[in-house]
Amino acid sequence: MKHAQFFNDFLNDEVNLNQSRLDRLNTSVKAVNEFLSQNLDSYKRVERQGSYALKTIIKPVDDAQEYDADILLYMAYDRDKNPREYIDELYQCLIKNKVYAEKGHRKTRCVVLDYAGDFHLDIVPCIAGEEDKQYICNNKTNDFERTDGTGYRDWFNDKTHVTHGNLKRVAKLLKYLRDHKGNFTAKSILLTTLVGNTVSGGNDGNHFKSLPDALKTVSNRINDFLQNNPRMPGIANPALPEEDFTRHWDQKKYDNFRRLFNIYNDKINTAFDAKEHDDSIEKWRDVFGENFGKKKGQGNNGSGRKFRENTTPVIVPPRKPYVQ
Repeated sequence: MKHAQFFNDFLNDEVNLNQSRLDRLNTSVKAVNEFLSQNLDSYKRVERQGSYALKTIIKPVDDAQEYDADILLYMAYDRDKNPREYIDELYQCLIKNKVYAEKGHRKTRCVVLDYAGDFHLDIVPCIAGEEDKQYICNNKTNDFERTDGTGYRDWFNDKTHVTHGNLKRVAKLLKYLRDHKGNFTAKSILLTTLVGNTVSGGNDGNHFKSLPDALKTVSNRINDFLQNNPRMPGIANPALPEEDFTRHWDQKKYDNFRRLFNIYNDKINTAFDAKEHDDSIEKWRDVFGENFGKKKGQGNNGSGRKFRENTTPVIVPPRKPYVQ
């Protein structure tokens, strides 16, 4: 059974980042942006990056656990600067502010502000070179590295548009599965790319008409890809084909992911095809845990929502900028 409303409730109650935490993140990013615009000579603009840009950040497993958010800081190109100097310039600017001095430290490609107990904000210097090609800076190797975060965001947003907005919700559900099972590894950018690659084109929307339909379709198509590739394949950045997202995997990690995804895919199909309500809820809980849905006779599942039998699937049309 599909239980579309239970999926929406589960996203709202268990998966999505708390609105209060998201508000604190947005407020902090705004403050950092204002400070840098007034104090960093090479400042050009700031842009959201990664899960923050895609609106696929999810709640940490433990409420006290910190999560990561990324922003690109576009800086004016200076032919006399090497890559390491851009990161150092950003760091030196931030530590002039006593609030950021207590939070900041340098990493390989960014300066991190640690908002203890809440989130890490990774500020990634980005330089526009010839033909508007974008580069980030490697502090360890002192090299420029090609990037295209904007292109990737546009690619995934286009895929989401085809799926009536459900693709981002599926990405969050699979990230939740990864984090709560804790028995396989896949970087969020890699998992998100696998999800996006399952959408074949503009006429594919009927397979994604509700969130449960979208989850089943994505899971089946990812699993088909994995089972057809016993050797670890390359999974390229669709906006920058020379970048391979499997660089954080090896064959052993891939084998584990492939084996476990096949198991979870079977469970998703079994739960989707179950005919009896309580049996279906049990099977969905085998995938997502005891906080999913409610059985007949249960007044609520902790969310305060009453059980509604024969729930009509909810289709939420996407609206730019493809909100959650």
